[in-house]
Order: sequence, then C-alpha cells, then structure tokens
Amino acid sequence: MPESHEPRWVSAGCKLNLFLHINGRRADGYHELQTHFLLLDYGDQIHIETGRGDGIHVDWIAGDEDVSGRPANPADDLLYRAADSLRKAAQGIAAKADYSARITLRKHAPVGGGLGGGSAAAAKVLLELNRRWGLRLSPEQLEVLGVRLGADVPVFLRGQSATAHGIGEVLHAGDIPDPPAWYLVLVPERGVATASLFASPDLVRDTPKQPDELLRRHWQDEGFNAFEPVVLANDPALAALRDDLASHAGFARLTGSGACLFAPVASSEEGQEIGARLQADHPGLRRFFVGRPLSTPNQEVSENGP
Repeated sequence: MPESHEPRWVSAGCKLNLFLHINGRRADGYHELQTHFLLLDYGDQIHIETGRGDGIHVDWIAGDEDVSGRPANPADDLLYRAADSLRKAAQGIAAKADYSARITLRKHAPVGGGLGGGSAAAAKVLLELNRRWGLRLSPEQLEVLGVRLGADVPVFLRGQSATAHGIGEVLHAGDIPDPPAWYLVLVPERGVATASLFASPDLVRDTPKQPDELLRRHWQDEGFNAFEPVVLANDPALAALRDDLASHAGFARLTGSGACLFAPVASSEEGQEIGARLQADHPGLRRFFVGRPLSTPNQEVSENGP
C-alpha cells in the first residue's frame, strides 16, 4: 500500500555519450548502436509527494533552464507517463489501491541537448515511486517500463555508467580506464531534432562493432559520434564553437544527437575558465557547466538545490 513520505529533492543526473556509433538498421526499423553512457552529477531535480486519491500531477519550475520546453499536453510529459506506467503496474499488484503523486521538476538539463535529462528524470520518478508506493518491482521489471519511455532510461535506472548496444537499452557494465574527473559541457542556443538526423542520407550507419573494452580504452581517438558531422554541416556557428573548444581543451565532441558539446578538463577551475572564454567569443553559446562523473545514485539535495 502506498505511504506518505516527507518531501525531498532528488538529483536525476544526466549523461554524455563518450562515443556513439551506428552499426546498422535493424529489421524493426530502429538503428543498432554502440555507445558509452557516462553519467554526470548535474541534472534536473525531482520533488515528490505521495498519498492517495489525488491522481498524478506534474509541475515544472525554472532552474538553470526555463520551463519553455514543457509539453503543452500534461499527458505527454515524460514524468507523467513514467508515473502513470508505474501506477498501471501497481494496479495489477493491488487493484484496490489508489496511487497518487505530486511531482515537481526543477529544470536544469537543457531540452534537445543530447544529455538525456528527460530520461534521467523519468528514471528517478520510477525509482522513487516504486519505493514510496511500496511496490517492490524488481530492477528488471522497472527496466521493462523504462525502455518504453526512452532507450536510455535503463542506464539511469541502474545509476552506473555503461557501454550500450541495441537501441541503447542493452547495457554492458564497465568504466573507461583513468577517467577524467571533470567535464566541461557547452549548451548552445539551439537544440537539435533527433528524428531529422536519423533520416539524413549523410548519416554513417555501417560502423563495424568493436570490442567494448577497446573503445572504452581509446574512446577519444578510436571512438566518434556518428551524428556530429551531420549536425555540424548544418550549423556553421556550432562547428566553429566545436573547433574553438577543441583548441582550448585539446578535445571536443558532440553528445547524443546534440547540440551540447563536451570536453574533459583537469579541474573545475579550468573548465570554468575555458567556458567563460568561449562564452565571450561565441554569441551562440547560451551557457555552460562543469560536472563530475556520477558516484552516488539517487543523491538527495537541499530544498534550494545542490
């Protein structure tokens, strides 16, 4: 039976794709991927109140991002869909129980940036409500629900960086050797529409599979992002920003389908310095942040943020 709990904020995190290869098109029309999800400690924050008899309500409040990316139809909100899918599973467990939740999202991860902020937040909703409603669904059961919401939801449910295959849901545990401690992430003014990229005739779709361990060890030189050439070819300003980031940090790559760019940096201070310099030189760079690899899944934060 669901129980009421004292409200708290939970940090959802986000992800970088250290490399993203497309290996082919599957019979079901989806693309076969090989990518490494590196989870960062930066992302949206979730505040949940549970009880009985009041349905599911989702609100957004501004954080580092405004709330302009919120769906016009509440039923299309990914957090609502996550809670609703779990409630339907709950009704199968205890049909007489009335599960409800009031969910508040403090928006930090940009929409359309390739950071998986929405998937991360949806995963946290599944994890939190599974616990607060007392459902005791297994991790495997939660992943079945999660992949229906988004292919990268399962990696956030596990809360650990991993190399992924399939459409991104087949996870192989493993860390990159000697991982950087800090990453500078650039958030451009404009996002990217993923669907149009998958339809592009210029997208490379036949990269052979390689051993995960090899790619994790050589992700900077053997790995690449298949979307990057397509995105940059259509956005000269973003291409110039990418080149400038590489010049200052010694490396630059698109994450996901974009439009965010990232680079490993030696320290938070170095990341802040490079980010500020790039922001002064590039009007199309809306903001930046410096994050660390996620080490504490379901991290709680204060009422006012981390």
